Amino acid sequence: MEIRRATRKDFLAIAALDREAWAGNRHSEFIPDGEHVWRIWVDHAVVWCAAEGDTVAGVVLAFPSTSGAYCLHKAFVHRAYRGQGLGSRLFEALLAEIDRLDTDVFLTVDPVNEAAIALYERWGFRERQFEAGFYRANEDRLVLTRRAGRGEP
Repeated sequence: MEIRRATRKDFLAIAALDREAWAGNRHSEFIPDGEHVWRIWVDHAVVWCAAEGDTVAGVVLAFPSTSGAYCLHKAFVHRAYRGQGLGSRLFEALLAEIDRLDTDVFLTVDPVNEAAIALYERWGFRERQFEAGFYRANEDRLVLTRRAGRGEP
């Protein structure tokens, strides 16, 4: 499985995988990102994928925000490919690129998702801010930040 920058030819497969990955979310009744935004992200954001031929097995995405930091917005691996280190390889590629940009990166995570929080902390996301009702009244989030030059996986 190759880890590479995503291209325009990948965006439909990425959007399909996003919908499938989102189905396991605690709030999966709300719509995931669609083809239109993935088409834009592969051209204008930092998108890495794990791919073999036309099969996209995993994706990680960060886009620039108006604060100057990047927002790590998506990270997912198809169920059939989990446990093979693809997520770690995707994070390594994306964070290496963010480090070259010498900027902060932040993400949001469901505060009950302890496994994800531990993973993000392993990748250098050290600062935490709890945001009650981030999306809706019952959807709290933790905002985790990895400062430029201080993310040590």
